Amino acid sequence: MSDFNQLLEEYATIAAFVDEKEAEIADIKKVRDKVKAALMAAMNQLNLSSGKSSAGHQVVVVNNASVRVADAEAFFDFVFERGDADFLTKRASAEAVQEYLQVNNELPPGVEMTQTATLRFTRAK
Repeated sequence: MSDFNQLLEEYATIAAFVDEKEAEIADIKKVRDKVKAALMAAMNQLNLSSGKSSAGHQVVVVNNASVRVADAEAFFDFVFERGDADFLTKRASAEAVQEYLQVNNELPPGVEMTQTATLRFTRAK
């Protein structure tokens, strides 16, 4: 068996083992998530942003916000009318940079790019 085939078979074996273990603990994860939701509800009711148990376990509420522009024209009109660039972030479009790189064989000025590759594994049927 070639090194490639040996590696692929080894990966398949390990992936199957991990998937089996994840299936075994799926119900436990559901219970954990229910307890976590109850803990969040209790913290909200008590107006707590953090807490510590008598055993020393700690919990902190972390607030995350995600923003998506649903109507770009309306949003940019708003930004330009206000003249308030604080609503914008400095970020280059990865897709546009990749297209430019393909056409011009170089990156746009002032841009650095990192690319990573991952494997997507599909088991034999």
